[in-house]
Order: sequence, then structure tokens, then C-alpha cells
Amino acid sequence: MSYLPPWAKRLICLVILLCLATAATPRLLEFSDRTFTLTPEQIGTAKTGNNEERILAAIDDIRAGKMADARATVDALLNEQPNYRLAQLLRADLYAMRAMPLDTIGGGAAATNASAPSSVLDDLRKEALVRIAHRNEDQATANKLPANIVVFAPNQQYAILVDASTSRLYVFANENGKPKRIKDHYVVVGKLGVDKRVEGDQRSPLGVYFVTSHLTRPQLDKTYGELADLYGVGAWPISYPNELDRSQNRTGHGIWLHGSPAATYARAPQASNGCVVLTNEEMLKVSSYLQPGNTPVIVAPRVEWLTESEWLQRQSAALALLTQWKSKWENLDSAAYLQFYGDEFRSAEGQTIEAWRSQKTAVNTGKTWAKVQLSDISIFAAGENSSQLVTTFQQDYRSNNLENQMRKRLYWQRGNEGWKIIWEGAATI
Repeated sequence: MSYLPPWAKRLICLVILLCLATAATPRLLEFSDRTFTLTPEQIGTAKTGNNEERILAAIDDIRAGKMADARATVDALLNEQPNYRLAQLLRADLYAMRAMPLDTIGGGAAATNASAPSSVLDDLRKEALVRIAHRNEDQATANKLPANIVVFAPNQQYAILVDASTSRLYVFANENGKPKRIKDHYVVVGKLGVDKRVEGDQRSPLGVYFVTSHLTRPQLDKTYGELADLYGVGAWPISYPNELDRSQNRTGHGIWLHGSPAATYARAPQASNGCVVLTNEEMLKVSSYLQPGNTPVIVAPRVEWLTESEWLQRQSAALALLTQWKSKWENLDSAAYLQFYGDEFRSAEGQTIEAWRSQKTAVNTGKTWAKVQLSDISIFAAGENSSQLVTTFQQDYRSNNLENQMRKRLYWQRGNEGWKIIWEGAATI
């Protein structure tokens, strides 16, 4: 070695050291080596209940550090609903938390899959948050009544109420004229939210509508082919645009209640093109309460909840308003009668408030008496803070020179001067 250059001597020494180090390394992971064992994973207890109750229970257990119970619940959910994306996300989080702490839902998926679109994770977080928010709100509103359901018509057995702010659909039964909550479900609304104005704006409408028909899955398959899967178990069209929408030049069509694609258990809170979407399982449950041509579907920006005494006062005030309008009309008091109409009024025929005033004043001049009877009255409220009333009734009008019966609808708007009629005409459904 004395003849080797210095760099060669250093290289030979380094090789000898590496060989010795390799030989001294313990082989801890060989199957025959009993000096290393894995700690068995703790077996948890899966929670029971419906799918939403179980997903929320899993989130609660994660927050409380009960990881085994959370894993058991999520695994049970995914065994039943393998396409439940929120449950898949929680499973990814539970695996990731074995190696690192997480500070947000979906942190595990974000850490282990950097290519996952942030919009997908954001949508799933939103779904979790709106479900959690509903549970918290539900505890405060369980014994309250919705301001949106004011008066049921005698033949209306149920009403559907959608709270766009919480992605929630409620089914209310007509229990002796009072709304009784019997079911509620998570729903999906338009990708860009609510207050639909034009065709293709990807918003859900706000207002009072009615179920018009039922499109079965075989009917959808025949019409749309493979695209029918978007609607899941079936679709129940609603009457958008309603009479007021058309008078305000709102456009669009094909707004339905419908199910979800087979490959997706539940979609993000804002993911439709304007329809109101449920899981297939829950759409089937809700469908049993839908009567085409009769069941109202009220889509509100936020539901206003009232105590029973507040609700009764609200109902009495709405009925009194309608009675006052009828009385002024019967009394041929044109000036007082026309005070019920707002400056933005449009009739079914397109008359402005000026034309309406002229016509009604001229008609009443030729009357000596008039009698108006209203029956089968329904009143529902929509808009921010229940600021819009939709009154529908069977009208029997008789006077000295005219008799007329019709199904009529009035749209009222609350403003600085109180309630004003902004549309009047025959009810189209």
C-alpha cells in the first residue's frame, strides 16, 4: 500500500468501513426475528343511526380523540355506502393521524395526495360543516314553527321547505292546519347559489312553487339515455318560473327535485345546475309526500323560525290582510281597495299599476253591489325574512252585472309602506 497514492488509500479504508457497518446492522424486520412486534390496533365500536347521524358521530369521535370508534363507524358506513365521499375523506384523515396531527377536515387527503384538487376538498369540508351547523341549529329550532308555512289549504297534506343557507330540506305535515315537522334531509342547490334569474345561471330559484309531475327513472332513461343517471332514482319537476317570475322576465326551465348519480352518494352543498338534489335513498323517502299539482315547494334564503304564539300571530295577520282586501273590493271602495297594490304591480295580462287603477275605478262605477267569497285558502311566505306572501284561493265573485269563479293567486311584497300586491291573476297550478 506504500506505493499507492493517498487518495487510493483513503478509498480502500472507506470500502472496508462500509462493509463492516453493513455486517453489523440488525435485521429487525425479518419474519424469524421475534425481537420486534407491532402493537395491535384497538377495536372500536361503530355508532348506529342514519348515515348523517353516523358521519357526525365519527367527526365527534375524532375531535374527542376516540379514533378507534371513529374508524369503526367510518368503516361501517363505507361498507354500506362505498361512494360516500365524505366518509372516504374521514378515513383518509384517520390513517394520516397515525403519523401526524391534523387541524382541519381533509388534512389527511391534502397531505398524502398533493394532486387532489383543492376544490374537491373544499366541497367536502363544506358538506361536513353544513351538516354540523344543521345539527346545532336543529337543537334550537326543534320546537319552533316555520314562518314560511302560514296557511295550508284543506287538501294540502304536506309542504316542502328548503333552507338554502343550511342546505336543508324539511317535510311538514298539515296537522289540523298547523305545520308539523316530520322529516328533514341534507340537499344540494345551485353551483352559484340561489336567486335564479336567467337560463343557465346555475342558481336555484327562490320563491313558492308546486310539484308539477313525476318523471320515473325509466322515463328519464328513455328521454336522456346515459345522462339519466344524473337524476338518480327519478325527478319531480317544480313550477319554476312561477307567475311572478315570468312577470319579472326571469327565464330558465327544468328545475327539479331529484336523486343523485349512482357513483356518488352525496354531492357538495352547491353542485347542481339549479335543481334541488337529494341522495337517492332520501329522495325516495321524500317522494312519498309529494302530490303533483298540490304540494308546495318553498325555497327560502333562510328559514325564519317562530314560537307557536308568534306563528299564530303571523297567521292571523296574514288572514286579516286578505280579508281586508276582500272587504274593500266588496264595498266598492275603489280608493281604499287600490291602496293594497304596489307601484311595481303587474296583472296576469301585463297591466301596470296605472292601467289597473283606471280599469278598476271604471268597473266599480257601474256596480251597485258586489259579493266576494274566498275558499280553499293557502298562504306561504318566501324571500328574506319572509318578506313575500303567496296567497292562493278559490274566488267566487258576484255583482249586479257579473258572476265569475276562478282559482286566483296574489303575490304580496312587504316594504316601507307595509304589504302590497305586486301580481294578481289566475293560478296556473
